[in-house]
Amino acid sequence: MLAVFAWSYYPVARVQYRETREKARLEAELSALQARNSRLRAEVARLRTPEGVEDYARSQLGLVRRGEHVAMVVDGNEAAEASAALAVPKIDGDETLVGPVGPWTAFLDIVFGVQ
Repeated sequence: MLAVFAWSYYPVARVQYRETREKARLEAELSALQARNSRLRAEVARLRTPEGVEDYARSQLGLVRRGEHVAMVVDGNEAAEASAALAVPKIDGDETLVGPVGPWTAFLDIVFGVQ
């Protein structure tokens, strides 16, 4: 009787587990995107000030004021990395989203066929 119950309930449990995992993944993604959006809004607000523009021009673009002299001291391979870093401005880094993982998650993923 128990085997028949488990066999008949398995498809329902599988769908429910997959939907629960998908909901948790989407909530984590939403949270990460909201945090990124908040950081970008703060960066935009900072770049709207003269100090923010100057800081960005100095740190990301390697620009200097007239009359200033800048010296960069680098070792061998670091020279190529430093010039590449100055050539490509970065505002926000890439983020990797990781779903929730509990003690039973790996086991239940195998049982219900979730990847």
